[in-house]
Amino acid sequence: MNDALLRERRRLWPTGYTARWEPGRRDVLFLAGVDWRYLAECGLESLPNPRINLIHGVRHAHEGSEKHRYLAEKAIRICVSREVADAISSTGRTLGPILTIPNGTELTPAEAANRARPRPVTIVGYKRPELALALSGRLDEERIARHPPATEFLERRLFLDRLAESRVAVCLPFPKEGFYLVALETMAAGCLVVTLDCIGNRGFCKDGENCLIAEPCIESLSSKVKTALVMPAPGKRKLLQGARATVAKHSLEVERKRFQEILSQVDRLWRMDG
Repeated sequence: MNDALLRERRRLWPTGYTARWEPGRRDVLFLAGVDWRYLAECGLESLPNPRINLIHGVRHAHEGSEKHRYLAEKAIRICVSREVADAISSTGRTLGPILTIPNGTELTPAEAANRARPRPVTIVGYKRPELALALSGRLDEERIARHPPATEFLERRLFLDRLAESRVAVCLPFPKEGFYLVALETMAAGCLVVTLDCIGNRGFCKDGENCLIAEPCIESLSSKVKTALVMPAPGKRKLLQGARATVAKHSLEVERKRFQEILSQVDRLWRMDG
């Protein structure tokens, strides 16, 4: 465990802190990913407490995976997108209610006020580096200026600074994302967004309304980038206004309020079988 994480945990839990956190008075058990192992390892499986299980990806619906096995455990399941909720519901294995709280961002459109944007394009390609490099090469051939493609994670402040300098952001998700928060963050940064279709962005990425959606090939991506760069002012305004409206619906405050609503009903939800 790194020093920064230790300091943050001490700040959040200053009294009686230990490196291995142990819950005191257990009320609701919050589980994410394969945290179900924790219940077995600590002998907590028989506790009657309500269990809230965060589901952040569609891999839980893949038969044979460890996460798929845990779907049979009773829980109040919170999914990060409607698409994830539909995927796990289709397995027929879940016990307990399935709810959706779309991911939110702390970024606000107000932070993306009009400013000089010296870089035409930024490629956010750390999930699909080969595609990002190929697109970068094509843009070089067409003499379209850009940041070096982001094929690895960037420190967050640097990432946001790049977006603030860019007129167009190209976002390259995996096909089976659970939500794909990056597309939302680039909208919040005030970029014209070019992205690919994936499972988890269909609920908020709308082609021609708040972004442009390309096919996962160089020809389609480069064409959409050029379309965004030469788009007349009314078209740009439409996309940027749509993006700002989308971000407003996905604020952390909206996410927090929805979670608090679930907590206020947790006992009733726990009694539900499905």
